[in-house]
Amino acid sequence: MKTPELLVLALMALMLAGQTPSWRLESTSQAAPLGHEAVFVVKTINGPAKVEMKLVFFDEQQCALRVGVNTIRATAKPLNQLGAEAKALAVCNGGYFHAGGDFGPAGLEIAGGRRAATFVKDRGWVGALMVRQARASLILEHEFQDAPDMSEFVQCSPWLVDQGRIAPVLLQGQDVRNKRTFLMTDGSGRWAIGICKGAGLLELAQILLTPGIITEMKVKRALNLDGGPSTGLWCRSADGREQFEKPGWAVRNAIMVVPRKPE
Repeated sequence: MKTPELLVLALMALMLAGQTPSWRLESTSQAAPLGHEAVFVVKTINGPAKVEMKLVFFDEQQCALRVGVNTIRATAKPLNQLGAEAKALAVCNGGYFHAGGDFGPAGLEIAGGRRAATFVKDRGWVGALMVRQARASLILEHEFQDAPDMSEFVQCSPWLVDQGRIAPVLLQGQDVRNKRTFLMTDGSGRWAIGICKGAGLLELAQILLTPGIITEMKVKRALNLDGGPSTGLWCRSADGREQFEKPGWAVRNAIMVVPRKPE
């Protein structure tokens, strides 16, 4: 995308900020401890639509992000099995894949240093989760630089939030409500994986930035992951209760929250 186009989109985003629909928090569940200071929370939000969010909040000092992979559709493991095998605290579905084709990833995928496919660029829409030297980050398309020490990587799109503002790319196209999966960080070590029902992409970004809704952290960057039938989230609380929002079909990869040290 050319610089003038980006400037126009940025100006539109600023104009939109003054016309943001009114979203309000209706309820938040009591935080369920998952261990290692990670917690599971359910939120109900009202506004132009009623939206339910399920979120797992964690700190990178206690937890790390890993990528789990299903290479073959016929033997694909569900999120709870991937999580159990990795001794994960929580798991959500990951990036886009060729659901009607070879089941391969739609973009670069790295799991435990093992690579598949290549990095894809798409006019500023694309972002990625990258883990390098045990440190996770959400990177913009233009920030990508390949390196042999990247241990985990998942591409997806579009950007929801960048530098605490709605991503200009969301102003392109129609905002369709659907199931969503997303990943977000405050840029200072606080993270969350989450899913929601009944929101458009622009609406989701607005909700994440509305004061009083995401009180557990300040959202600096947020990336949309594969949604619709791929949307899924699994976790198990410290007292053994399991939460599992099952995807509607097998997914290629997953993002797992794992403890850095055993308790």
